Amino acid sequence: MTQAAVRTDVSDEAIAVVLAAGKSTRMKSALPKVVHEICGRPMIEYVLDAVRSAGVKRTILVVGHAADTVRSLLADHPDIDYALQAEQKGTGHAVMMCREQLAGHRGPVYVLYGDMPLLRSDSLRGLLNDLFENRAACVIGTAVTDANEGLGRIVRDNAGHFQRIVEQKDATAEERAIREINTGCYFVDSALLRSALAELKPSNAQDEYYLTDIVAIARARREKVEAWVATDPAEFAGINSREELANMEAEIRASVNRKLMAAGVTLVDPATSYISEQAEIAPDCVIGPNVQILGASKLGEGVRIDGTAWLSNVTVGPRCHLKLGVRAEDCVIGEESEIGPFAHLRAGTELLGHNRVGNFVETKKARLGRGTKASHLSYLGDATIGADTNIGCGVITVNYDGYDKHHTEIGDRCMVGCDTQLVAPIKVGSDVYVASGTTIIREVPDGSLVMSHHPQREKSGWMATWRKRHNDSPDGSLRRKKH
Repeated sequence: MTQAAVRTDVSDEAIAVVLAAGKSTRMKSALPKVVHEICGRPMIEYVLDAVRSAGVKRTILVVGHAADTVRSLLADHPDIDYALQAEQKGTGHAVMMCREQLAGHRGPVYVLYGDMPLLRSDSLRGLLNDLFENRAACVIGTAVTDANEGLGRIVRDNAGHFQRIVEQKDATAEERAIREINTGCYFVDSALLRSALAELKPSNAQDEYYLTDIVAIARARREKVEAWVATDPAEFAGINSREELANMEAEIRASVNRKLMAAGVTLVDPATSYISEQAEIAPDCVIGPNVQILGASKLGEGVRIDGTAWLSNVTVGPRCHLKLGVRAEDCVIGEESEIGPFAHLRAGTELLGHNRVGNFVETKKARLGRGTKASHLSYLGDATIGADTNIGCGVITVNYDGYDKHHTEIGDRCMVGCDTQLVAPIKVGSDVYVASGTTIIREVPDGSLVMSHHPQREKSGWMATWRKRHNDSPDGSLRRKKH
């Protein structure tokens, strides 16, 4: 995939530079770190959400390792430009790769890491307000925490004004005791950022360009630098290992579950309820154990999910009952419907309400009219079925000829008997009765009875001959002894 065209429009609005070029070295993954999912979403999307909620309309995403994977994942985000960091030579070097995109920008610039999914827009607005209220050239996001091991410390003077950032390896014992740490979030005047980037040098053992050196350059020029203290240090937690990824997911999931329960949703076992932040769940829903509700799913009032269900981007109408083992994705379930147990509603399924889709029924691109039922052991693919129709056990819409998919249409108030095959493309009218065991290959007009039975034949006395051939007695006792 080619890099997106560089936008050089002059703007006074804040933009964001998000650093997402790193490898997943400590996660031992071939995937870029920022595409690893938390609660069903790539972690980078949490950061982008916070940036947009803070009012930022343009983001420059610095990509490097497996850059095309990140670009492909975010292809539907038109507000993102990309800068490529082909070699990972430090955080300052990553921002240097954005010089072309920053060339025409007059407003301030956020610089953030892409692996902080708890980041809140309120904190970003706090950095912005501090910059303007204090007429600063640079604002550093800081937090006060006892968990400061390995982090840069914020050194202030006796009056409480920011002096410098000191890395732990360079800190004195007194400085190591400082609880205020650098979060890695910055808000910088664009003119300062561009000129400071030109002065960066890799003056360290790692031969890397450090973003913190921009702060030192600003101080050397007597530019005003502020340190803004966030209220919650947890929101700046990064992710560097699979364990940290799992812990972050558990934290976000627990927060989502608490909000849902406070809003009137019953979670029978919150520890096994996996619900996305985008899901909308109405009051008086009851969600059983081992349930995943992913994406932008919506549940109406009074929905009951017994448990062990997987829903992704599903709209469920009020008072529906999803029994054990339901899987559904990209579909709509109308009100007061009963689904399962062990039903599979694939993408494109639409149930108009008061439907029953029972055990071991699979649907795909199927539209079922109001009151229509398919109670067990059926496949309904590429089908439109009218209202108040009953689909018997073992009914199959034969939609695939080995090359193409074909459509089946069944009208209102039909009775489709067990073990029926409808060979698509086919149309069955309304008020049709399909006898059990029928294969339909031609259009059926309204009000018809349709059947395709073979003649039944009997052979008198055949069973006795069969038993004799197998050395068995009429009461089956010899067969039982053998087994």
